[in-house]
Amino acid sequence: MTLTLTYTDAYLSRSITASIEERAFEDVDQLGTFPTEWRNKLAVVRAYILTCLEKCAQSGDTYEVKLAQYRKEFDFVLKQAKRAQAEVDTSVNVPILSIPIERA
Repeated sequence: MTLTLTYTDAYLSRSITASIEERAFEDVDQLGTFPTEWRNKLAVVRAYILTCLEKCAQSGDTYEVKLAQYRKEFDFVLKQAKRAQAEVDTSVNVPILSIPIERA
């Protein structure tokens, strides 16, 4: 399996494997259903987190610093994704109100 997402963190992108990406998608899917764009954004950040967890060797190393940064980023993106999904849900379930107009 090849990578399907675009990773912009040059340092971490070298370490992301297809299995990490697959696990990132699985983790995101367990959190709920999101529009594709938001699902992909969450999966990218989750892949960064998983990579940091896998590579972190000692306290204070680059992976630990990036891990803290990406955990905060994930929480922020997750809130936005939930908000976007709520908008989709409400726009789909809004009934159309029809009022007949009568002439006098």
